Amino acid sequence: MILFEEKKVTEVVTAKDIQDLTGINASDFNFVNEEDQQKALEKLLEKWIERIASHIYVRIDRKVSVEDGEFLAIQDVLIRTVANLVAIAQQQRSSPVIQIDNFAVNILNTAEVTKDLDKELKPFIRYKQGGTSGWVSVFSSLDEYEGEK
Repeated sequence: MILFEEKKVTEVVTAKDIQDLTGINASDFNFVNEEDQQKALEKLLEKWIERIASHIYVRIDRKVSVEDGEFLAIQDVLIRTVANLVAIAQQQRSSPVIQIDNFAVNILNTAEVTKDLDKELKPFIRYKQGGTSGWVSVFSSLDEYEGEK
């Protein structure tokens, strides 16, 4: 996934970044068939980083340069969203059902991870001229009216 122009997304946000933020360890997941459990965790986290980067790319519809002023903000959104995915994965592994009070039972939904991305990424969307959203035609009374073209 190419979200960032100069680097692979897993170089901008690493498995270690996610581990540092979440405190997740290889022992938190049962990689029973893996010889190197740490490597298996890193591979899993990198896959999740790439998937969330894809969600971000689809929403902003462009690549981000490390020179852009918004680079760190996009990186932060990616890190936090993957961390949320890790938290939900851990909850599902320990208890896939959450009980609220004595009446309601909710199943954790992984779609919760990306539900706020549209709102969170709105400041980073660049609308293309001629597109159907984001552009408004304005007529000033100081300009001569040219009509529809």
